[in-house]
Amino acid sequence: MIVAVLGLPGSGKTYFAAALAARLNARLISSDTVRRQMNQNGRYDDLAKKAVYLEMISLMESGIADEQSVVLDATFYKANLRILFMEKAEELSLPIYFIEVRAAEATIKKRVAQRRPDSEAGFAAYQNVKQEFEALTGPHLVLFSDRRSLHQMLETATAYLYDHEDK
Repeated sequence: MIVAVLGLPGSGKTYFAAALAARLNARLISSDTVRRQMNQNGRYDDLAKKAVYLEMISLMESGIADEQSVVLDATFYKANLRILFMEKAEELSLPIYFIEVRAAEATIKKRVAQRRPDSEAGFAAYQNVKQEFEALTGPHLVLFSDRRSLHQMLETATAYLYDHEDK
C-alpha cells in the first residue's frame, strides 16, 4: 500500500510518518530527506519542490518494485502534487491513502522554533505553506498530534488503513 502523510510544517507529520512506517514495516520516503540528498536545501521555488516530489515518486516506485509498502512524508500542500501520486498509484494498481496531521498554531510555533533533523521550515515557512495549502477533497484521515498520543494516532491510522484496504 501507499500512505501519504501530509500536513503543515511543524504539525508532527514527520514524527508520525516515521513511526507509522516502522509499524507497517514500510519504506519511509520524506521530502526533507530527499531534498537534502538532492542538494536542494534552501530551494523552495515551485520547480525545486516539483523536482523533490518527482524524485519521491521514483523512490516510491522502487519501494513498490521491492514489494514494500511505502509511507510518504511531505506537506503535499497543492492538489496537483497529490494528483501526481494518485495517478502513479493507479498506474501501479495500488491504493493510496492520505493521512493529514494537524496541530494548533501555538503548538506549531513552539515546534518549528526547535531544531529538527532535516526540516528547515521555521514559522515563516509554516505561514507561507498554510496560506497556499489546498484542502483535500477526497477521503482521508485527519489526526491531531497535539490532542492524541503517538500510540493513539498509530492505532487510529492502522485501523483506518486496514478497514479501507480491501475497498
